Amino acid sequence: MNSHKVMVALDNFKDKASLDSFLENLPQDLPIVKIGLEMFYRYGPDFVFQVKEKYNKEIFLDLKLHDIPNTVAKSMEALMDLPISFLTVHLSGGKEMLEACQTVRERHNSNINVLGVSYLTSLDKTNFNDLYGIEEEQIPTYFHRLFSLAAQTGTQGIVCSANELPLLNDYPKLLKVCPGIRFSDEVSKGLVGDQKRVLTPSEALNNGANYIVMGRSLTQASDLSQRVKELNT
Repeated sequence: MNSHKVMVALDNFKDKASLDSFLENLPQDLPIVKIGLEMFYRYGPDFVFQVKEKYNKEIFLDLKLHDIPNTVAKSMEALMDLPISFLTVHLSGGKEMLEACQTVRERHNSNINVLGVSYLTSLDKTNFNDLYGIEEEQIPTYFHRLFSLAAQTGTQGIVCSANELPLLNDYPKLLKVCPGIRFSDEVSKGLVGDQKRVLTPSEALNNGANYIVMGRSLTQASDLSQRVKELNT
């Protein structure tokens, strides 16, 4: 079932009551949830345990760790007791930082999949040029550099736009997790939020994504059961 490959981003809830109500009614067809920076800062580690124990969901903790190797390693150690299956770090932290992450993982919890974030899906060709001086035709080369670094350091997977999936054909062992996913009717209406590199669920999965990340498309859906059906067709 395609819905089992969806990570539901628990974002954009006005309060804890509405968040809990959503989780209470989240179908088992959607077994994975993503807890990001805002939610982790607001509700803390206890919320991670609550989601696991009360709602029996697999957890993707999306903190995008990025600092000097020693700081990231110590931060990871502080998270290793949490019941998480996925944890993000920034690939741009460099080889030594990524190797430090794998050392902590092997020492404390080798079941966690460390996912390396490439470039945020909110960036487009103008941002690449403004930030890094990268011309449009050079962008694939820079993605390859990050993907190669992930493979070299034993990082378990990649977070990238579904548009970059063809570039990952040379790295078959890496898990591929794609945010920036919207239903086709949302794309046609321009309802894509702050995402700039967007594909539909079927496009991303057909292009090789192992998992896709969807937030408001599901958390604010007027008929969640219908959206789940769409995912599974």
